[in-house]
Amino acid sequence: MNTVTAQRARQMGKHRKPFRILSEWAAGAGNFSPLAYRRGEDAFSDITACMIAGMNDVSTGSVINAVAEDGSGQCFAFGASGRMSAPYAALINGTAAHALDFDDNFAPAFTHATAVLAPALLALVNGRGIGGTALIDAFIVGLELQGRIGRLMQPAHYERGWHSTSTIGAIGTAGACARLLGATPDQVLAAMSAATSMAAGSKLQFGSMMKPIHAGLAAKNAVLAARFAMAGIGANDDPLAGDWGFAALTGAGNIDAEVMIDHLGETLEIETSGLLAKRFPCCGAIHRSVDALEILRNEPGFLPEAIDRIETFLPEMAKRNLRFDRPVDEMEARFSGTYCLARMLSDGALELGHFTPHGVRDERIAAWLPRIRLVAYENALMVDGANFKATTRVYRKDGGIVETTVSHPKGSPENPLNGADLLAKFQTCCAWSGHAAAAEPLFELAGSLGTAIDVGEVMAGVERTLRIQ
Repeated sequence: MNTVTAQRARQMGKHRKPFRILSEWAAGAGNFSPLAYRRGEDAFSDITACMIAGMNDVSTGSVINAVAEDGSGQCFAFGASGRMSAPYAALINGTAAHALDFDDNFAPAFTHATAVLAPALLALVNGRGIGGTALIDAFIVGLELQGRIGRLMQPAHYERGWHSTSTIGAIGTAGACARLLGATPDQVLAAMSAATSMAAGSKLQFGSMMKPIHAGLAAKNAVLAARFAMAGIGANDDPLAGDWGFAALTGAGNIDAEVMIDHLGETLEIETSGLLAKRFPCCGAIHRSVDALEILRNEPGFLPEAIDRIETFLPEMAKRNLRFDRPVDEMEARFSGTYCLARMLSDGALELGHFTPHGVRDERIAAWLPRIRLVAYENALMVDGANFKATTRVYRKDGGIVETTVSHPKGSPENPLNGADLLAKFQTCCAWSGHAAAAEPLFELAGSLGTAIDVGEVMAGVERTLRIQ
């Protein structure tokens, strides 16, 4: 693995800008640790499950219909009846990956990293004979790029209302796509620079059909940006820094760009920060609160009918993502802290089946919504990661109070899902899309992506398996 120490990076930076140094690292880094490869492989298995679950969602279907006349090509797209061109396959698969908000979170960049990276990279493997090691290398590089750009721009960028998945996600993934295509450092730089001209997306879309499409657009833009670079299209060689740089324009201000190259090559984001694989199909901002309520609910003597009200304490930035105290549909319910907590309290679970039009109209749940309150505290989401503590407090009708605090929800690197958990999630996702009988072979195919001789052939196997059932 290429190594650039902080001191050496600063010396190099006197003559070359940090963004260029980052691009040089991205073009050549490799020989990563077994931990990095294993986590990369797990991320592809998890996102494959999410794409299978989301392939029939209304947002995915609508995107497929929108591009049906001009998107045909050679790439498999989840939910589409025929093959699509690479950019449109990335668009569809990114939308499917994010449709149910069941995909992973990446703290340093505040992104749904894999929902952009995997669809974009998989869109480029068809007919190229790309092996699993090259795929995971590009994924690890793309995650590192997202994380290091995130450390430059966050949390101010996110606080301003930008959906980082569709901004930072697109930029870092463009570099990963260029890497997969065998780009030079200059081409990696050009790809990421081009992506800054396409990156956009507001958190105002949370709770609407456009929210998952953000991930699809980011993947599509990353593929296009990498292709632009490989075709010889140049772009500004320092697109993030300075008065008109992307960071300043989108709210990060004049941050020292050298933060992007500190300890570059000494540590990897996939090892130190890792990814949070979701156990619940809803906004990650509420997962700690739901975990805490689940812990309390499983204690001896806990009775939902004995509860008067519930409060959960979480950061202001997280609370603002949970925009709908009284959701009117399943999309809003995924961004409703009150709904998610009411479901856990009433049903002892929070599942895909709870996020349906019928589920949102459940009178039992509606009765609880006014009795659940989200309370914000400040200064918790910092630039070193969107990690925080959430305390859930339950007030009993007899005057008693119980509470617990969760810092690392189930699925986080500190509290990971085990093999049985990952398989169970995969089976759940397959059942949701009507492919329960194919869950085992699909799980095996997804798990083989990182060791494949030809990733395109594995994805062709996924396509055949889904179409057979």
